Amino acid sequence: MKKIENPAVKTDGYFLRTPLLMNSKLTRTVLIALALGFFAVWILEFRRAGLLESYWLLLLSVTCLLLFQFSRLKAAMMAKEKEQGKAVPQKIKSGKTARK
Repeated sequence: MKKIENPAVKTDGYFLRTPLLMNSKLTRTVLIALALGFFAVWILEFRRAGLLESYWLLLLSVTCLLLFQFSRLKAAMMAKEKEQGKAVPQKIKSGKTARK
């Protein structure tokens, strides 16, 4: 079977190195909005039906909050690694002098 090459599609591994999610800030905004939305709907559903019938909404809200936190921490780690990569290492001077 012959592999068909599409010049419009890059296969240099770029998509494997980058996350499959959207822009980091956009992802965090969507996740926090979903978490707040699920939480608001959970409160209304909890008042109407009770905890057992609305528990799944609370779980979705907590899941979105955890994904938001994970995304935020991952972006901070990547920024820190990028900053450390750009820093020029300086020579460390020893406090001790060589004796003759």
